[in-house]
Order: sequence, then C-alpha cells, then structure tokens
Amino acid sequence: MRAQPPVVELAPIVERQPATRRWIAMYAVCCLITFLDGFDFQILSFAATYIKKDFHLTETQIGTLGTVGLFGTMIGALIMGYVADRIGRRPAILTCVVGFGIFMLAFAYADTYAHLFALRFVSGLFLGGVLPLTWALSAEYAPRRFRVTGVSIIMVGYTLGGAAGGPLSNLLVPDHGWRSVFVLGGACSLLTVVAVWICVPESVKFLAVRARGGSDERIVRILRRLQPGLDLAPGTRFTTGDHQQQSAVKGFTLAALFRGPLARITPLLWLVYLLSSALIYFMVFWTPMINEGMGFSVSAAATIAAAASVAGAFGQLAISRFVDRKGAGVILWMPLAAVVCMLTLGLGVLAPTLYVVVVISAKMFINGGHGGITSIAGTFYPTAVRANGAAWASSVAKVGAMIGPWLGGVLLDTGLGARGAFVIFAVCPAAMVLVLICLGRAQRRLPIDAEGAVATTPEPTATTAASSRTVPQP
Repeated sequence: MRAQPPVVELAPIVERQPATRRWIAMYAVCCLITFLDGFDFQILSFAATYIKKDFHLTETQIGTLGTVGLFGTMIGALIMGYVADRIGRRPAILTCVVGFGIFMLAFAYADTYAHLFALRFVSGLFLGGVLPLTWALSAEYAPRRFRVTGVSIIMVGYTLGGAAGGPLSNLLVPDHGWRSVFVLGGACSLLTVVAVWICVPESVKFLAVRARGGSDERIVRILRRLQPGLDLAPGTRFTTGDHQQQSAVKGFTLAALFRGPLARITPLLWLVYLLSSALIYFMVFWTPMINEGMGFSVSAAATIAAAASVAGAFGQLAISRFVDRKGAGVILWMPLAAVVCMLTLGLGVLAPTLYVVVVISAKMFINGGHGGITSIAGTFYPTAVRANGAAWASSVAKVGAMIGPWLGGVLLDTGLGARGAFVIFAVCPAAMVLVLICLGRAQRRLPIDAEGAVATTPEPTATTAASSRTVPQP
C-alpha cells in the first residue's frame, strides 16, 4: 500500500527559525516598507507650513488634510486586510507599495486644495493598507518568544520614516519647494517594489491554511530558501497548529474576531489602540507647528520633531521585549509616564531647553506605548483571520487618529493654544493605563497554546533545533 505523505506542523519550524540571510532580508525589506509608509504619511506635517502659505489655508483646513488621509488609511486597511486573507499577504503588500508610490508622486503635482484633498485620501488607502499586512506577515514568521519584538522592529521603520521627514524637509524644501519631498517619497516607494518582489515571500502559514491540509510545493520552496538544508519529503502536507486551520474561511465575518476569548480581547484592543492613535497623531501632525508657535524656526521645529520620533523608536524597542515576556499589561508604564509629560507641557511655564527635553520625552513614552500596542494588534488572531484582525484594529484606531489632528486644529483655532491642547490630550494616556490593566488580565487568562498567550517556552537548544515535529497519520 502506498505510504501517505507526511503531515508537518509549521509552528515548530517557525519556532526553530534561524536568522538566515534571507530571513533577515525579509524583515529588512518590511522595515523599509514601513519606513517609506511613515515618511510618505507624516511628511505632510513637516510640509504643512509651506502648503498652508502656498494655498492660503487655515489651520482647520490643514487639519482636515490630515484627517482625510487618516480616513483613507482606515478604509484601506479594511480592504487590504480582507484581500490579504483571501489571496495572500505578498500580492496585497505589492499592491499597496505601488499604490502609495504613485499617488504620493501625484500629490506633488496638485494645484488646488480639492486636488490635495482627493489625492491625500487615495494615497491613504494604500498607506493604511500596508501596515497591518506587514504586521501579519512578520507575526507569522517570528517565533512566539520574539513575535512582539519582531513586529516592533518593523514598526521602528515607520517611526524613523516619520522622523526622516524633518531633516529631509530642511534639506530639500528651501531650494526645491515642498513638492520635492513628495516626489522623493513616491519615487523611493516605487523603487522598493523590486526589493519586495525579490525578498518578501508569501506567508507559509497562510499557504497552509489555503491548502486546507493538502500539499503546496510553494511552502516547501519558501522554507528551503529561509532554512537551507531543511529535510522535507516530496508531497509533504502542512498544518499551522491553529485550531481554526481546518475551517479556513470562505468569507470573513466580523464575528470571527469576537469568538471565545477574543470577545474580551478585541474590544479592549480596539479601545486602547483608538486612544493611543488619537494622541500620537495629534503629536505627529501638530508638534512641528506648535514648536514654531513656541518661537522655534521652521528648521529647528522640524529637527525637534525628528529627534522626538527617534526617541520614540527607542521607546518602542525598549518596551517590546518586556511585552514578549510579561504580556500586554506591561505597556501601561509608557502612557503613565506620558501623562506626566503632557501635563508638564500644559500646566508648566518651561524655558526653551526644558520644553525641548519634555517634548522629546513625551514623544518617547507616547511612541513606546503606541509601538507596544501596534505590535500586539495581530498576535491574538489565528492565521485564517490574522490580516483581518490586524486590519480591523488598525481601522478602528483610525477613528481616534482622525480625531487627533482635527481636534488639535480646532483647539488651536479657538484660542486654547498649545498648552490647553496638551492638557486635554493628557486624558488619552490616562485612559490607556486603565484599559491596559484590563487587557493584561484578559491575556493572562488565555490558554497557554492560544494565539497571543504570553510566551513561556524556553529558548531552543541545539538538540531541539535538530528535531522535527511531524503530525502522525491516523
């Protein structure tokens, strides 16, 4: 009787994944994607002063440009999350990178406010779509003990991309105008498509889900590229280890994000992400102009904002290892520190040097908390709905992200000024602390083998790395 092909579980293979050159290249390109996504989206905040003068806009109109872009990212995340769970992470990522590259270039040639408005929305569709897809892909290739850190490293690319907008604006805008930075972002995004095509493979867990227990030679080819020497028999069938794999969805329904323990996790995740996004997008969009209002030059204001973003990247990395080991509740120390900084900015009368120190510290803690939250956004969901889970979390958060720039513009226009705005927005991190306490408790109640459970497995040894786990046939 002909022997049945072996059935291999992918989870142990991923857990033993060594840091090969192709694996590192995949994460490096994902970092590059998020860097360009962050640059292309946040460059508006650095160019806003020049656009405002060029088109004779009010503060509220500038804030509306930020809001409509965020609305585009909300819709785009939902569309691309659905697409990624239907046809794959890789083609959806490629579509997004091409899309935001093209429309960023088009934004540079807009000649009316209506054109700016429309192009900002359309580019937002692709800018918002790519982030949850890179979270999903990185989570599906990272060992559990490193999963949050892996996503955080990718998101550092987004933070540094936003930070790069300040120095590059200072370098290019005085001689070449505000349009030059959008040309640069769009052109670099289109060039990155080549790197994505070469270095970013499809998720093997996604392919296993779509194969529904059957054989897919693409999985074998990808695994052998990432782990040379891996011994896999011809016709090998793969399982992800997700309890939902064999019920791979024919069509996504929102109810899938509220089944079982997710009924507690999803609402808390959405709420804390919404609060964090309102705060961080207020800071990202308005801090450069608030710095100008505090008496700093346009160049100095952009430099301060860039330095604050770099500090935020360090905050993200610092918290991620603790989240991997201790769970989501540990993130609360970041927004707690941010409350102190925001109230200091709002209630104190600070000398310029002290103001810069506190602004940079605030951004470090705000970014650290936001990075921790975004790094767990897709980790609680099984492979079959992971991209949709991350996309819905991201899209719900965009409601807060739209409120942040818009409310900031309203507060500044109504005369409350920067100090009043800082005090009002301090409510966001204060509320985040309470929600994170609840989220941490809900995570600790998850079964040890559930997605998103705190990793307790030891680091793989040479002995375990040499072993292979095969699911026996009945």
